[in-house]
Amino acid sequence: MIEVATNTRTAQAYRAAHAERSAVFVAIFGWIFRKRHVPLSRVALTEPPRCA
Repeated sequence: MIEVATNTRTAQAYRAAHAERSAVFVAIFGWIFRKRHVPLSRVALTEPPRCA
């Protein structure tokens, strides 16, 4: 969408809105693609399956 400001106050409002929108997108993508710490026991990863 192309936004054209007709005065200085509107231009400042557009800049503030774009900054807020950018911060929200960064937060959302940061939350989606964050690294999750999953504590796993080393034994659990090397034990053979028990269903044999």
